[in-house]
Amino acid sequence: MVSYVLNVDKAGDLKFGRKKCRLHKKDEVAKVARDYGIPTPNKKTVKELCGSLKKKIQNAARVSNQIKKDLNNVPLAKLYPEAAKKRAAAKKRAEKKALDKKVAANFMKGMVTKRIVTPTRATIRAVMPMPKPQPLTKDVARKRIMAMKGLNGRNKFSLVNRLSLNQHSPRRVVRLARELARLR
Repeated sequence: MVSYVLNVDKAGDLKFGRKKCRLHKKDEVAKVARDYGIPTPNKKTVKELCGSLKKKIQNAARVSNQIKKDLNNVPLAKLYPEAAKKRAAAKKRAEKKALDKKVAANFMKGMVTKRIVTPTRATIRAVMPMPKPQPLTKDVARKRIMAMKGLNGRNKFSLVNRLSLNQHSPRRVVRLARELARLR
């Protein structure tokens, strides 16, 4: 019957063998047309025969695509009912098993007693953010330094002098004063 493979290339030309249809001799094209069922190929030109063959190939491709589309729309359960039944049963078993596991886990959670944890200072500090320290003025810093008992008069004078000369911030000078008082 048909001994040629016909196809349409990207440019839209019909090809069989290695050459385009229009480049074959009329008797070769007529033979292929007769094999593909085109009536009276000897009375038509090569151009008409190639056009008829091209239409026939395109219609066949359109029909095969429609068949593929129709097959793709059929649910697999209709094509393979036995496998669908087995799959549905397996799915039910898996769902039941998962539900049983969930019930068992919830039961075990209910059996465990919960220990009450009292918060300590460290956990409270970790959870609650510390407030931002208020700014310290020179006057407040001077009063704090003068009120410290562990410092002698010379140290107090040098620390207050640092405040007045703006060598360090008031907060830093008060911190130095605390360290000196602690060391004495």
